[in-house]
Amino acid sequence: MREEFAVLDIGSGKICFVVGTKSADEIFFVKNFASVEYPGYFNGDWIAKDRLKDDISEVIEKSKFNFKIKTLYVGVPSEFTFVRTSGILSDSGRTKTITSSAIRDIHKRAEAFKVNGYTALCSSALEYSLDGNRHTIHPIGENAKNIYADMSYIFCKDEFIRAIYKIAIELGFRYVRFVDGIWAEGTQLIDEISRVDGAVMIDVGYSSTTFALMKGDGIKYKKDCQFGKGYLIDALAGVLNVDYEVAESLLSKVTLNIESDDMSVYQYEVGKAKFECKAKEINSFLHNYILKNLVDFVNTCISEIREADKMSESQNAFGAGVYPSVNDLTRFFLVGGGISEIRGAANFFARALSREITLLSAGTAGWDKPYYASMFATLEIAEEMSRKNSLLERLFR
Repeated sequence: MREEFAVLDIGSGKICFVVGTKSADEIFFVKNFASVEYPGYFNGDWIAKDRLKDDISEVIEKSKFNFKIKTLYVGVPSEFTFVRTSGILSDSGRTKTITSSAIRDIHKRAEAFKVNGYTALCSSALEYSLDGNRHTIHPIGENAKNIYADMSYIFCKDEFIRAIYKIAIELGFRYVRFVDGIWAEGTQLIDEISRVDGAVMIDVGYSSTTFALMKGDGIKYKKDCQFGKGYLIDALAGVLNVDYEVAESLLSKVTLNIESDDMSVYQYEVGKAKFECKAKEINSFLHNYILKNLVDFVNTCISEIREADKMSESQNAFGAGVYPSVNDLTRFFLVGGGISEIRGAANFFARALSREITLLSAGTAGWDKPYYASMFATLEIAEEMSRKNSLLERLFR
């Protein structure tokens, strides 16, 4: 019988719980699932921490889970983590064939990094440089005297771990494993070819957005901002002077990637009264709001990455140029339910950035939506961890 995995995926507006197992064709089959809306978090702090246990208990109970599985895998939101990069040099003293043991030793050395108030979730290699002139993410079997590993480390707030761990144990789990949600999405859902050169992933949720530059098997750069679908709804409610729920219903009717004429309207209801608003004006307002917040945020991230590239180039002891981390060939991926659920928003976002953007989702039929991506990516990591793959990044409780 194939092993089953339980995952708690914590978003900025919803908590999802899923139990899944891989079928013979390597696709996850969902046995239990539920989601609940909850207050979420802001700048890495819970908005209603006192309600968190009730919210988690509710979603698990709603899924009809029987607690026969004793390990819970938790997808950690980006706002509770940070990324640090550093290099580790391993010099064997002579040219020899690189083994899995040598790479394992590098990762063990990475585990020694400590940050006050934080726990390491994983260490990952952005790339390996062999003898200073060959770059790869698959060094095993290659011949080299020295290996320089460009490493990425993800740390999670101890406060987050303690809170979720305590709740999980009290509810009936015996073990809890924490997985960085952004790292899981990037490494499991973005193809390796794209990650070798560097790929940009933009995760837009309900009230939080994360920009991540994926490189090799890790995250090279990550930044969060307070923006998402909830902000769009709130802004729309303000401009129309209607309740949040009315604005939310109206947003579900909006199509952003078309040029509306003066006759096109959106209809909405307040109580039993029906109203109309010009589609052109609503689209223009949302266009400007997305441009001001999301597009500016992405451009700021790209500028920061380019500045870091310039600094790396100036500090390069060999005087060699640094290949730009984000360039015209860099692939961009959009994930999360923040704007992917709004008709035309992804296409408008791509045009505003002058980039082709690929929607990212898991391949499971019926669940292949961007807002389920983190949940299924964490399931993939859970399954890999259970196989005790010695080359998998080491994850801690």
